[in-house]
Amino acid sequence: MNSDPAAGEDAPIPEPIRWTWVGAGVVLGSALIGVFVYLVDPQLQKPAATALLVTLTLTLTGILVGYRSPGETIRETAIVGVILAILTAVVLTAFLGIRIPVVAWLLSPFYAATMAMAGGWVGELLQGTLDEAYDDKAVDWPWVFVSVIIGFTLSAYLIFLGKALFDMGAVATLAVFAASFLLTGWIVGFFSLGVTIVEPAIAAGLMVVLDSAFVVLWLERMPSLQGILVAMFASVLLALLGGWLGEKTQPAREGRHVSRVG
Repeated sequence: MNSDPAAGEDAPIPEPIRWTWVGAGVVLGSALIGVFVYLVDPQLQKPAATALLVTLTLTLTGILVGYRSPGETIRETAIVGVILAILTAVVLTAFLGIRIPVVAWLLSPFYAATMAMAGGWVGELLQGTLDEAYDDKAVDWPWVFVSVIIGFTLSAYLIFLGKALFDMGAVATLAVFAASFLLTGWIVGFFSLGVTIVEPAIAAGLMVVLDSAFVVLWLERMPSLQGILVAMFASVLLALLGGWLGEKTQPAREGRHVSRVG
């Protein structure tokens, strides 16, 4: 053991947890879960789909807290996730009479913390807190994962809410689905370091796979292979366009906009 009293002087001291942002996240997440479940659940009437909606809300809450809070607040989003999981379980059990298995009681706080932390990480990247200098490289994979998280969350929410509020038909649903890829590309191109047009395009293919799995598992419909291939081709083009528009509208940020195109 190193007994030198000066050995630990340069060790970074962790910042205290900012409980104000924990409280803000709990209030925000509770409100979002309540509103979204109230609006969408009668349309879904499927427990698994409602569980997915709550999961996406945890991630969305983490994104908003990570983006709006100064500095890094990923630990805070994890605590928010745990508290929201416990509150949700209590409400379901005490007020709605839904029996929750013991295993779910034990695992849901860890699951919720993970989803909220993933959102917090995305929010910090959008804010620029975690940005680092780039070497020249073709693909920045963290922004691919950011694109997947944002894109899947956007597409699910837009479709859920569109059907609940406006009773969208097939054409409108398809248009909203397409818009989610365009908007995801724009968000990533606008907020990211360097030139990130390829990243949302790669993510678009992964998003189509996730959305197809969602349709099969939660909506109990089987999309055709032809439909999946067409959706993948169109989504890549829309994400590329969105990324390009995001780069074009990105404000000048001195020392941050570093091209990764050799």
